[in-house]
Amino acid sequence: MANEFTYTPVTNTHKINAHFALCKDEPLIIQQGSQGASKTVSDLMLIIDFFRNNSSKEITICSSEKTKLMDTAFNDLKKICLDWNIWKEFKWNDVKTKLTSPRGTGFIEFIGLDKDDIGKGRRRDLIYINECNKVSHQKYFDISQRAKKVLVDFNADKRFYIHDLINDKNFIQLDFRGNEKLSKEEVRNILSYKAKGYQLDDNGDFVMDNGKRVIINEFYANKWRVYGEGEIGSVEGRVFTNWKKCSFIEYRNLSLKSFYAIDWGKNHKFGIVELKYDKYTNTLYCHELNYLSENEILSELSETERLKMDNFGGVIIHTVGKLGIPKNSDIVCDSAVPDNIILLRKYGWEYAYGIDKPKGSVMAGITLLQSTNVIYTDCSRNIDIEYHNYSYAKDRAGVIDDEVVKEYDDLIDPIRYGRRHAKNKL
Repeated sequence: MANEFTYTPVTNTHKINAHFALCKDEPLIIQQGSQGASKTVSDLMLIIDFFRNNSSKEITICSSEKTKLMDTAFNDLKKICLDWNIWKEFKWNDVKTKLTSPRGTGFIEFIGLDKDDIGKGRRRDLIYINECNKVSHQKYFDISQRAKKVLVDFNADKRFYIHDLINDKNFIQLDFRGNEKLSKEEVRNILSYKAKGYQLDDNGDFVMDNGKRVIINEFYANKWRVYGEGEIGSVEGRVFTNWKKCSFIEYRNLSLKSFYAIDWGKNHKFGIVELKYDKYTNTLYCHELNYLSENEILSELSETERLKMDNFGGVIIHTVGKLGIPKNSDIVCDSAVPDNIILLRKYGWEYAYGIDKPKGSVMAGITLLQSTNVIYTDCSRNIDIEYHNYSYAKDRAGVIDDEVVKEYDDLIDPIRYGRRHAKNKL
């Protein structure tokens, strides 16, 4: 690319290109970065080059909202192509959402994931998910499951499911300092988060106290971590902040009786946890057993397995049985689906029962958990995600409310049921 072009690589572009090449055998490439790190533009430059050299490849570019995607990524791609004088190389469909090349059978298409099932069944050579943190786990699963390679980018305003897919090769972290073309105004704006969030010395460096940065405003300190340094941010208004981890071996070796808790989920997550409670130390130990929805479990079974399963109690009995939950165990369940509890009892789990959910029970259960020492196994990845993201709602003025957001609760809820079980029956 000639230097006179507006869209020329910056430092982060070269890093992204090198990382993409390094990950040629990786099915997933993860880019976490700050504001102004040139992730989107650099990725689009990479995709255009990749497609021009591999015109038979089928590529999908997507995000959580179609309208926003077209206003951002599509317009950026168009500007790059015009700047490189290659716009006329491609043929666009009538609604300008799909381009093809006369040199091959492939295409680049733009889709939004805001419509149900739009991404299911797509076999693609490359799928690029822009701002992946705004895409639900289910949507990510639907769009990515048949792709040869998936590229995602995001600002890590909170920990989410992608972080559990990071390995020692597929992850790269970027910040705004690697974008030499970033305007002085935006640089000043990003640096203002640092100045507003932390106490700084005359050189603009952090003032430290016992090895920690001195925070003067948690809101801006968090903005600096996410949008300045490209780190994982913390959710404002988190419900729980003092849970701890233990190894699975430590958990397994506890001389405490196991009991179980279930939150039903046909379309959303079918949360099942194993629990142990030490009444002398008021400690609840938690281990994740299932986080797949009933529909996800069904999708992974063969036709033969489904037919066999249907003859023996369906997906509920199949899942509980496969997990090896002893039939003499206490199982506390969401009372919203009594037929499932009846089914468990029919097939031998006679101590399964539904937890009462009177008005105010959610906040009462939260209060009870907040007064409990909660420890979860370090392999319980989705408990970890929910723990870090379960938060209080905000009112219209943005003030933290005393109601919780109905999100990140598919394992928190059964843990809450389990703690009430321990209080009432252990």
